[in-house]
Amino acid sequence: MLFLVLFACGGTPDCGPAECSDVCAETTPAQAPAPAEAPEPAKGSGLSDFEKSLMDPMLEDLRAGVRPWDASSVSICPKGQPRECSEALGLTPGELPPGEYIVHAQLRVPQTGDDWKVKYEHSCTTTKETSNGTSTSTNNYDKEYSVSYINEEKPATLSPLMRITSPNKGGSKTCTFTLTAPHPDGDKVIEGSWSLPDAG
Repeated sequence: MLFLVLFACGGTPDCGPAECSDVCAETTPAQAPAPAEAPEPAKGSGLSDFEKSLMDPMLEDLRAGVRPWDASSVSICPKGQPRECSEALGLTPGELPPGEYIVHAQLRVPQTGDDWKVKYEHSCTTTKETSNGTSTSTNNYDKEYSVSYINEEKPATLSPLMRITSPNKGGSKTCTFTLTAPHPDGDKVIEGSWSLPDAG
């Protein structure tokens, strides 16, 4: 009997003639519910374009770590006004002519509100000629400094890190120095050197 009813409805569960409407309604499968819409991202789960525009420069500054203020801001300089470099001689000026000099550093510090540590080290070897031959002696020195962000116009200044007099009494002298600054992907080291003739 059901076969005849289905045949009258067109042989399928689709409703056909009006006289089969009750049977067809019973045999028509229920429609699947519409898929639920994806929930909106919770507020605060990401940064807006405006927030990113504010945060990205701060992150880039932090990732750069402590670094020289500019290309010549860590240098050997003639001694002048305190904490100033009247003429940057560079990191490796070679043998220094007679005079007074300093090791000078101006640094750019990330704007985090915290102090950062930098370490200065130098090693100097003095060579002296005597009637008994050549003698050498080495002196090592290190000191740690705290530096912090001041503003966009003013660097953190460490000066003098070392006072130098040329020529050197007691023999010729060669010195190397490093300034080690913290950095998110590993400490960055600035290196330099100078030499002094024997005062005789």
